[in-house]
Amino acid sequence: MRNTFRILFYLKKNAPLRNGLVPVMARITICGQRAQLSTHLSVDPALWSAATGQVSGRSRAAGEINRQLADIRFRIEQCYRTLFLNGTSVTPVMVREAYFGASRHRPRLLEFFRRHNEEFRRMVGVSRSQATYNKYRCVCRHLERYVAHRYRRADLPFDELDKDFLTGFHAYIVQQSDRKKNTVWVYLIALKHVLMLARSKGYLARDLFAGYKLHSEYVERSYLTVAEINDLIGLELPAGTQRLVRDAFLFCCFTGLSYIDVCNLTRRQIQQHSGNSWIDLKRRKTGVKVSVRLFALPQAILLRYLPAAPDVRIFDLPGNGWCNKCLEQIALAAGITKRVTFHAARHTFATTITLSQGVAIETISKLLGHKSIRTTQIYAIVTRSTLDGEMNRLSERIDSLYPRPSATEQGRFVSAPDPFAEPIFQNRAENAPNDALQIESYP
Repeated sequence: MRNTFRILFYLKKNAPLRNGLVPVMARITICGQRAQLSTHLSVDPALWSAATGQVSGRSRAAGEINRQLADIRFRIEQCYRTLFLNGTSVTPVMVREAYFGASRHRPRLLEFFRRHNEEFRRMVGVSRSQATYNKYRCVCRHLERYVAHRYRRADLPFDELDKDFLTGFHAYIVQQSDRKKNTVWVYLIALKHVLMLARSKGYLARDLFAGYKLHSEYVERSYLTVAEINDLIGLELPAGTQRLVRDAFLFCCFTGLSYIDVCNLTRRQIQQHSGNSWIDLKRRKTGVKVSVRLFALPQAILLRYLPAAPDVRIFDLPGNGWCNKCLEQIALAAGITKRVTFHAARHTFATTITLSQGVAIETISKLLGHKSIRTTQIYAIVTRSTLDGEMNRLSERIDSLYPRPSATEQGRFVSAPDPFAEPIFQNRAENAPNDALQIESYP
């Protein structure tokens, strides 16, 4: 489309001055978009020619004003040509700011994003987490590559951002970076947060994400079964990092602690209540207080690593990424084919250790330290054994209320062979393994 650039001088008749003169305004129009600016000149409205955009007459005063208007027109056109030759998608606001010499001070996206990240970094360990800071840094790097790739520029002013920028960045992450759907969703949520901050400071005129749908993808949570837990317990490992990671992972399976919470666990947080050992701590992520009773197996693990000093960390674990690599090797050695990460311990606690044993979802939410029970419902997967047990109990109640019809009553129903009498359709609960929690003793 042809770039239509126009300059119009007009009178601001609704704001006359006390001396009867009227201010002269300039309107810049580019492809239907407009921006106004004051010329800081004023004229007698009776002498103004709307057709020519000048003062009529041959007086010296009229000639001086027309000369100043011509100079203003020339400088505006010069600003437009400079922006246009730089390969910029020029808007009237950009021309106006360039005319007033404000182009160097226009707030820019990447500059603002980096400043946000620097302020965020200073709060890490106080009220912000290192993982969230790393996420914002990653999004900022992707934005830098996207702006350089698509716009051939080092940064973009906020007033140039539009829905096309947003959809382009979305497609760039998906295609160029080969990210999974949930990772893309997390990145866009981070960008949305930064743009909301920019809008609150007046840098952005509108919400780019208004009406823009962001969807996450449901991912089935991985957890260990009773048999797989026993396989991990029975695995012989030499003293060292792998055994430490295996033991800490099993400890989390029976306590529901996250990686960061078990890393920070000290002897001071192990309390005695009513003759039993309990973990009393405040979750690092949510700040919610958690109280979990220690069963026999996690107590045995604890005794192996319990230090003498009350404030020394019990499990001196390496980084989370390194722990997950160790768990991959450990799971392979134990014959477990599914992908096992440290966070799977919380899923195992929510599913195999508690929910499958009949613990109420409200209690599990408290044990996991969740602020909302909706978060717990994501972890709490209804296993096949739980489903079979519930349906068996329901079947007993329903069959007692509505027993099988007698031979004389069968005539009321359509005569047909009973498929449930065939051996292949026998109740699978008779052949299903017993999933009651029977954990082998800890070596």
